[in-house]
Amino acid sequence: MYPEISEDERFPIISPQGRQLLHRMRQHPYAPVWNWPNGEQLDHAGLESVRDFAEALNRDRSPQTERAPDWVADFVDFCLAEVPFYRRGNSPGTRFHEIPSCSRADLAPKVWEFVPDRESLEQLIVFSSSGTTGHPSRMPSHPATAACGIPMIEYALSRYGIAFPRGSDSVGLTNIASYRDAFTTAIVVSYLQESGCVRVNLHPTAWRSPKDCEKYLNEWRSPIWLGDPIAFADLEKIDLSEPPKAIVSSIMRLSDGLADHLTRRFGCPVLDLYALTEAGIIALRTDRGHEVLPHDVYVEILDEHDAPCRTGTRGEITITSGRNPYMPLLRYRTGDFASLEHRDGKVFLIGLEGRIPVEFPLPSGRIVHSMEVTRLMRQHPLLQYHLHQDATGRFQFAYRGNIDERALTQQLFSLLENPENLTIRQFTATNASARKIPEYESEFKTRGS
Repeated sequence: MYPEISEDERFPIISPQGRQLLHRMRQHPYAPVWNWPNGEQLDHAGLESVRDFAEALNRDRSPQTERAPDWVADFVDFCLAEVPFYRRGNSPGTRFHEIPSCSRADLAPKVWEFVPDRESLEQLIVFSSSGTTGHPSRMPSHPATAACGIPMIEYALSRYGIAFPRGSDSVGLTNIASYRDAFTTAIVVSYLQESGCVRVNLHPTAWRSPKDCEKYLNEWRSPIWLGDPIAFADLEKIDLSEPPKAIVSSIMRLSDGLADHLTRRFGCPVLDLYALTEAGIIALRTDRGHEVLPHDVYVEILDEHDAPCRTGTRGEITITSGRNPYMPLLRYRTGDFASLEHRDGKVFLIGLEGRIPVEFPLPSGRIVHSMEVTRLMRQHPLLQYHLHQDATGRFQFAYRGNIDERALTQQLFSLLENPENLTIRQFTATNASARKIPEYESEFKTRGS
């Protein structure tokens, strides 16, 4: 399932102290069952790129206006010359606002067409994503691009006077999930001078003994906790010796009620970040809306004809960014909707429709987390899918893609405990393109809503 790469390839620049911390986190007697042999794969040049990104992110910036930033024109020229997808649909010299938008529906079937001709594939890594539109895909990326997530989170935390600890004597970040077979791993973060980072699964099946989860999290305390609303709800069941200094939600939509509850429960700020696998962290939720954070992403709001919406008019969030050298994005529709507002030199997304965590209750009492379905869907060449559970427990599954429907049906039946009331059909063409179709819906109330 995973590439057979060595520890030296996973951590090319790790120090003896960092290696010792990594060993201690992994081999601790209360450690979870590790199932994801992960590593930054970041070399010295990549680390320098991350530091340059962080410096530019924190530098004083010019006020943002409705006009595209100066770097966009050169980026367009690059994409039209080097990227097969953009070159095929546009002639040289095409201006930015004349370029047709693209979406996950374009990306998913032939992701390699977004890779620039001149880019060496030596450092290519791949992420899997279901996408808010339900178009699953494998995303090419670069170790330095992935590593920019830490300075982005720290930039958001800086508004609360909080920073990650540095050094190989600490754990800076705990990433939590709570569903069967969630990935678990331990790494050190080069940008944080080899501070540790653990991703653990709160689900009981991820631990050797019932009390190990609590013991491990208290042994390897970190000030920052990252996860989704469902995981945070389960975190409340654990007796932490020290509360976190900040909670960061970046995967699914965090309701106002749960955010307020977590703030009271743990006595710390709760940050809600809007992020995409394709482009990383985009915005931080504030009282004024979601503030766009990165300096190297240009955000538009487009109508169905690719025309920019007027200020205050809702449309589809569309991004342009060249941070990922293996997947430059030019007018990329996210499948999420908001209106745009410029205020005090900043850009805000107003009324953002983000992703919603979904749980599917089964007659046995077991809960199937939407991420369990996502992992199953990644095994099939689907372009789009939608799983719906009505109030009576009946399931309906719709999809687009040339797949082995019999194999998919058998796997869904197994995951959902052989329901007699599961129907499977293909999407019609009109269903698939008009607007975002959420991949999961249940009429049962979930813990994260």
